[in-house]
Amino acid sequence: MKWRSFLVAALVFLLMLPAVMNAAGNESSRNGDESGFDSHITNNSLAVSPDEKTGVVSDSREHSILVFDLKKGTLRKKIDGFVTPSNLVFIDGGSQFVVSDSTLGTLRFYNTKTLKLADEVVVGPGAFGTAVSPDGSTMYVNNQAHSSVTVVDLESRKTTAVITGFAQPRQGIVVSHDGKYIFVTNFKGDKVSVIDAAAKSIVREITGFSMIRGISVGPDGSTLYAANSGRDSISVVDLSRGEIVSEIKVGREPYGAALSPDGKLLFASNKADNTINVINVSDNQITGTIKGFLEPRQAIVFSQDGARAYVLNRDLSISFIDVKSSTIVDTLRADRSYKLQVLEAVEVGKYLADKEGMSLYYFTKDTLGVSNCSGKCLENWPPFYADNIKAVDGFHNKNFGTITREDGQKQTTYKGYPLYYFVKDQQAGDIKGQGVNNIWYVVGKDF
Repeated sequence: MKWRSFLVAALVFLLMLPAVMNAAGNESSRNGDESGFDSHITNNSLAVSPDEKTGVVSDSREHSILVFDLKKGTLRKKIDGFVTPSNLVFIDGGSQFVVSDSTLGTLRFYNTKTLKLADEVVVGPGAFGTAVSPDGSTMYVNNQAHSSVTVVDLESRKTTAVITGFAQPRQGIVVSHDGKYIFVTNFKGDKVSVIDAAAKSIVREITGFSMIRGISVGPDGSTLYAANSGRDSISVVDLSRGEIVSEIKVGREPYGAALSPDGKLLFASNKADNTINVINVSDNQITGTIKGFLEPRQAIVFSQDGARAYVLNRDLSISFIDVKSSTIVDTLRADRSYKLQVLEAVEVGKYLADKEGMSLYYFTKDTLGVSNCSGKCLENWPPFYADNIKAVDGFHNKNFGTITREDGQKQTTYKGYPLYYFVKDQQAGDIKGQGVNNIWYVVGKDF
């Protein structure tokens, strides 16, 4: 009987062993994933110098930052040595920029002209969002690890105070235009803490948000706007009452809520839709939607005159927005080549699509180098244009060119024929324009 009991126990152990080993393996995997502090948190950042000559971008999933010459449209330098770069900001009139790294727990100061490291200040693991006072003398640093905000004197590069009482403050931190208040988003609790800058203490907490992301404060300091990725809306907060007074429904997973310098327009960037909603704040109505981004988050910067906006994409490219027309006029990439795709469908075989997989068409009534699609035709067949085309899979770069249409727009051609989108194609791989009226066709290999 004893031997029988022993055999049964041994059999049970053997049956449980794979589950035990698997559980141990999962625990090890979780520990490995969290070995890099804040490595499980994703955020990106964009800073533009006051003269709009330099743009610096980061993504916490990358161990480097990119510095662009915005005027020349070129990459100046890739700076390595980071773990989780979290936020970027220019100081001293644009002569330097500062990079926070939540894993290293540091602020790194770089000379904008030479791109050399000028200084480094340790503020502790969890250094996330950063904001600078209007007079440029003070930096406020969210510390997610210690649920605090560190106050740094930018002249001496010394910590002068640590404000406590937050709940995992991450990227969201904004200083009011008069410098009297600092607004800090708390990841835990979905709230905004209001700091009295002079007293260096929390004086109010505003609640009622849902997965709060980017925030902005109006020029007169009376209104705060907050993106709720949890309920696809922008909350409008009356700061005198400390309450949400209205909600603006926007696209899916809004991350950014960026105000134009005059406070008249709000850009709400929708990560899941790859769009930006343009909102007129006088009546909180959406006046337009800009398409063509790649996972836009909080990283939106307006030019000082408000005529242009810069938006960071997932691939660390910068989209240039003409604010008046609400259109993307250019996209700056580290690799300036535009890589087309070749897709395949049973009906047509292999055919050309843009980098997002949207099908490209030609118009049989066009002639070499001339578009005969205008007016109402363009509403259904928008022109396609891209610089530095990189072809693949049997399509050759030499066959792509550019024309300037009568309306002044540039348009890409293939073997001399202008290329178009079809308005009814809603997602990558759609070819609803194929054969329309027997004059519109995708661009196949037998073109």
